[in-house]
Amino acid sequence: MTANPLLDELLGPLHMHFLCARAAYQDYLANGRTWLWACSLRRINKAVCSLLMAKGYLLPDEMQDAATGLVRHFNVWLTLWDDLADRTKPAPGDPFVFENEVTYPRDAEARLERLYDSLR
Repeated sequence: MTANPLLDELLGPLHMHFLCARAAYQDYLANGRTWLWACSLRRINKAVCSLLMAKGYLLPDEMQDAATGLVRHFNVWLTLWDDLADRTKPAPGDPFVFENEVTYPRDAEARLERLYDSLR
């Protein structure tokens, strides 16, 4: 089997991040949208953003906009998250909800997942 940096270093780890983020978001929704579950989601989202920033250059040109759309969303989301946490100093069971006008680009995730599936 030939090594494929795009698959091995970016799309494979990104796929795992997407799976974990979906599970963490479901936990967040199912458990009262509290700080505890928001923290889990934050760690995963920050890791996805870091991965895209570090390895996004491996993507073909036609997929760069998917990566930048996700990074854009995560940067705004993390800024709003940090602002609310700093202002409210929540405990694990406290509600932790904020509005974000830069919605999650589901289409970008779907495109990256399709590329991952096509290369496996």
